[in-house]
Amino acid sequence: MEEKTKEEIVEIEEEESIYKKILIIVTGVFLVLLVLSFIFVNFPIVDVIEGFFESKPVQGNVISLDNFSISLENGTYGILNDTYFKNQKNEISACLLGYKEGNVYHITSLYRPEIYSQTFSSVSFKECSNETLIILHTHPYKQCIASEADIVLLNKTKNLNPDVLMVVMCESGRFSVYS
Repeated sequence: MEEKTKEEIVEIEEEESIYKKILIIVTGVFLVLLVLSFIFVNFPIVDVIEGFFESKPVQGNVISLDNFSISLENGTYGILNDTYFKNQKNEISACLLGYKEGNVYHITSLYRPEIYSQTFSSVSFKECSNETLIILHTHPYKQCIASEADIVLLNKTKNLNPDVLMVVMCESGRFSVYS
């Protein structure tokens, strides 16, 4: 049997070491890709990011947008926030009343319409009155984008009241507004 010299043994060990490093790196990259795919498939991170840029925060009871603003008066913002926190297990809806003056929607009161059904990610409710300026409903936390059904409801309601807005409350103090 042929004995290996120290140099040959060191060379073989270095080769094995390189293969181990490559295997560890490939395994690590695979695991990172596996975790990222789980996040993007099971958690709608793209929707959260898109919703963040589409939604607006409330600043001093006012939601400021490019062409108009919504002023939540007479404690309506506090009522909405309280209702949001008390109902995080299900979506809720509210009909916001007030008046429009120029480019400002002054919301002075609200009421909760009759709910037909509600789940964590949907709510079905009786239509708001024709005097309603804003149809508001909540979405799950940080899910700020209106659904196709939301837009259909908005367009249907605009036939009765062209000034009506659809607002999605997706976290405390954050709203997406659709006109």
